[in-house]
Amino acid sequence: MNNVIFIYSDNFKKLDFGYGHPMRGDRYEKALEEFKKLNLLDNLTVKKPEIISEEIIKLFHTPDYIKNVQEVSNTGKGSFGEEVPAFKGIYDIALLSVSASVTAANYIIDNDFNVGINICGGWHHAFENKGRGFCIFNDVAITANYLLKRKNIKRIMIIDYDAHHGDGTQRAFYNNSKVYTISLHQDPDTLYPFRSGFENESGEGEGKGFNKNFRLPALCEDREFISKFNLVPELIKDFAPEILILQMGVDGSKECSISSMQLTKDAYDYASKVLMDLRKKHKFKILSLGGGGFVHPMLGQNWGVQIQNFIERFNGDGVS
Repeated sequence: MNNVIFIYSDNFKKLDFGYGHPMRGDRYEKALEEFKKLNLLDNLTVKKPEIISEEIIKLFHTPDYIKNVQEVSNTGKGSFGEEVPAFKGIYDIALLSVSASVTAANYIIDNDFNVGINICGGWHHAFENKGRGFCIFNDVAITANYLLKRKNIKRIMIIDYDAHHGDGTQRAFYNNSKVYTISLHQDPDTLYPFRSGFENESGEGEGKGFNKNFRLPALCEDREFISKFNLVPELIKDFAPEILILQMGVDGSKECSISSMQLTKDAYDYASKVLMDLRKKHKFKILSLGGGGFVHPMLGQNWGVQIQNFIERFNGDGVS
């Protein structure tokens, strides 16, 4: 058995915000086409999501917000936040997406898998009471709370190198010392969400010192990203997480006009190799969630190089 579990459903294509919107349902199928070219799927254990209960969504989101999403889903009308179009069935696909993340988490906790992947995840902008920035339910926060409250995990680190600051995730754990949140992102003076993601945001109360933001220049290239990322290994060593949740968004790629960053595949290759080497050394498990990226074939290629490293870092040194 290999050590990497990949959670996938053909119904991910239902996460489609319509013509002219960057979030189209074919992004997952097109990514899979690139994975096949890299021969990745033959080296992954592929499973379907196991649908979770509403009670797990409530580990982060408020009952009123969940009800609002359900009502909009039933009618296709109304609103439950910012930058999230309404359509019939939106609750069901949002639930499926979170279910895939929780399913991957269960596999790495309850089985011999050391890396779990859900490319239809990483929705880091959603707040507990509203959707934001293409994100309906914040599967990052939900799954981290699930691991803390249902699986008795004591220390979780979240690393997010999507081009946009993971503001919903930061907000979720800003007062929590059990979850260390790290975000590398384009300078929020120049990119959504604009209001957060600055260096002075280090946590509050019990969470003071457990939040770290690395602002990257608007035209950031690989060398600048790598320079900042090289500060992460020491943080991992000091915190000693049991689980590392990676938001592996690739919308900082130069092909993706949703940001102005200029990263190439080399940046994502470097970061994922470093994390896998640290995983071997420090014995944590990795839950990797897709995040942003809206141009093809770049999306599948830049996700693919990371998944390839998840696989090869095991194949190169045996089961670890």
